[in-house]
Amino acid sequence: MATLLLRRPLFTALTLSSAALATPLLLQPHFQSSRLLCDSPISSYQSSARAPVVKRGRLNPSAVKQISSGSILGLVCGLGVSLFSKPLALLIGLLVFGVQALESRGIHLIPYGRLQRYFTSINLRSAIQDNVAFKLSFGATFALSAFAEL
Repeated sequence: MATLLLRRPLFTALTLSSAALATPLLLQPHFQSSRLLCDSPISSYQSSARAPVVKRGRLNPSAVKQISSGSILGLVCGLGVSLFSKPLALLIGLLVFGVQALESRGIHLIPYGRLQRYFTSINLRSAIQDNVAFKLSFGATFALSAFAEL
């Protein structure tokens, strides 16, 4: 594994930089009083997340697994898209990262109520607000892979 990392400095740089970008956003506590809602209010959905990032003062192992898998999948998908269009890969990655970062801060841009009427087979609120660590690391590496030279 170490020889793979030494042979592929781009892979190492992208993986480490995405983890470094996502960590401060994941570890900052959420304040209920500073929420800006663009949709209907959310009662306590975010406080009962499936995989909280910090658990009893330490990183949750499932959150670390989400960060790792999000970084790897973001790199692979980002490289696939950047073969066709580098600006598109950058925009998609920044869009995923930005929307998820704002959602985790309490700024809800997506109108769940209106969209849920059209998509009745899935729970949109759960799809957007669960697995925050995965989505932040995926978006960061997806955007960073646009700068890769293949």
